[in-house]
Amino acid sequence: MVGSYPSSGSEFMPLPFRPRHTEFRNREGNSEFSFVLPRRNRAQGTSAFVRAKDEASKIEYCLRSILPVFDEIHVIDNGSRDDTAEIVRHLQRSGDAGEKICLHSYPFRVGRFGPEHDGTPADSLHSLVYFTNWALSRCTRRYACKWDADMVLTRERRGAFAGMLSRLGRGWPAAWSFVGQTVYRTPDGSFLAPRGEVNREVRLAPCDYRVRFHKREHWEQLIRPRWLRTHHFAPVCFYELKFLDEEEFDHWSTMDFPSARKRREWATFQRLRGGGAGGADMRAVRRLPATFLDEQVGLARPPGSGGGRPDRSPRGERPADERPARKRALKRWMPGFLGIGATRAGTSWVAAQLSRHPQIRMDRKEIHFFDRKLGALAPSGSARDRFNQIRYLARFVRARRGGGRGTRRGGRIRGEITPAYAILEPAVIRRVAEWMPDSRLIFMMRDPIDRAWSQARNGFPRWRGKPLESVSRDELVSFFNSDPVRRRSDYATCLRAWFEHFPREQFFFGFLDEIRERPEDVMRDLLGFLEAKVVVADAESLEKPVNASAPVPMPGWVREHLEREYAFDADEVSELVGRQVPWSR
Repeated sequence: MVGSYPSSGSEFMPLPFRPRHTEFRNREGNSEFSFVLPRRNRAQGTSAFVRAKDEASKIEYCLRSILPVFDEIHVIDNGSRDDTAEIVRHLQRSGDAGEKICLHSYPFRVGRFGPEHDGTPADSLHSLVYFTNWALSRCTRRYACKWDADMVLTRERRGAFAGMLSRLGRGWPAAWSFVGQTVYRTPDGSFLAPRGEVNREVRLAPCDYRVRFHKREHWEQLIRPRWLRTHHFAPVCFYELKFLDEEEFDHWSTMDFPSARKRREWATFQRLRGGGAGGADMRAVRRLPATFLDEQVGLARPPGSGGGRPDRSPRGERPADERPARKRALKRWMPGFLGIGATRAGTSWVAAQLSRHPQIRMDRKEIHFFDRKLGALAPSGSARDRFNQIRYLARFVRARRGGGRGTRRGGRIRGEITPAYAILEPAVIRRVAEWMPDSRLIFMMRDPIDRAWSQARNGFPRWRGKPLESVSRDELVSFFNSDPVRRRSDYATCLRAWFEHFPREQFFFGFLDEIRERPEDVMRDLLGFLEAKVVVADAESLEKPVNASAPVPMPGWVREHLEREYAFDADEVSELVGRQVPWSR
């Protein structure tokens, strides 16, 4: 018994029964490339699927790095014109490990990221979404991992990564995000790792038709049901390779990149390709030896190929970008995380739990620096701007748990939580990104209507000195219609403003509903995201509400008003955060 994928390209509508698998058909009517996704693969283990097109220079490094850890690897060749397929076949013949590799051909031209993708129906053979889900359907194990052909699993994390994979399937199903460092190879064979180009993405999830790729603007995205929590494997576990003598961005149909992450990569690529490994606007660059990539996968270096000392220029001098500088010193001391919202969505509970952690160093909750104390923005890099940074850092000098460098020093992680930051003006968000580009952002949410009512229940008695029962109808309407209150419930607008300056991989999305249902899981996921030791409080502390509002029932007219005025699109928020939000109807 199967369901069917609508030919219009809209999302698959769940049937009233639970089919064993779901069939997907393409609008071109090519039955050879129709496919099914199961409700659950029964075979234990983890599959990896690798989409490849003209990746001859990278595919061997990619596959050799992951051969020891995955149970099977499916390489999908998308019409390569170089030796990609032949290199894969050579690895298949190379020994027992080669038996893990399956080579498939997907011969259709696929719309590139950006406008081409936007204009291609999701159920077309030429759609990136259809192609990726077709690749996913090749996997036969309980879990599936999207691994790109330019990714190399780090040698240092290979054992821990394999251990994590071996434990999958023992508990409640979960998705996993991984962290990668971008590494650039120069034409002379050396490698550069720019500080700050560290990105996180959900790549591993149960192989289940409810966990698949959906079309979103500019690219495809893995969407998973809200009951599927996300774990975070940390720290950096793979290198993302970009070779300066190749066209690394030809899979985009525009150079007007929609994400801050891609714009940053493009700027770095062009700067390095032009010979600029320094410059005032370039983050510190860590130099890697010429043998770096071969060492990651255990390949012998060809005789006479040279080499180099790590983190040094050919003359043994420290690169200019790594010389001490006041600006970089200030950035190194900046917080490793910010809680930016949303108000009345569990941020006090999160702050209470994090403040008890032995590795985390926080000032009091809601220091309101960027929304109240920053003042008029000074020119970036000016003396006044540096003075403002010092004023901000002084908050953490006074904070509990002494000693600690920016993100980490002596086991300390600095951070602050001020929910009002969710609605900062774009210019201020840009300044936050300039000061702390690597900071991780915590964004908590709840039903927008319940959030607004909770803010009223808390705000009127606390800030206006009057019980909610004595507040007139006109006062409540004026409160709910005020711009600050309304904007705090418009999560999609808040997130889009922050996404302009921070990649999605640097965000942790949590929900008050999950705190109430499974607080221990929320804390484990959050601590993993912050790369802190997983030390979770006892059940009594986790289940105790923090800064809860007075339990005043919501009048019917208030709900009617808010449902009419706060009709924010829950599906839009689900698409932005990559999972279904609890209040989605």
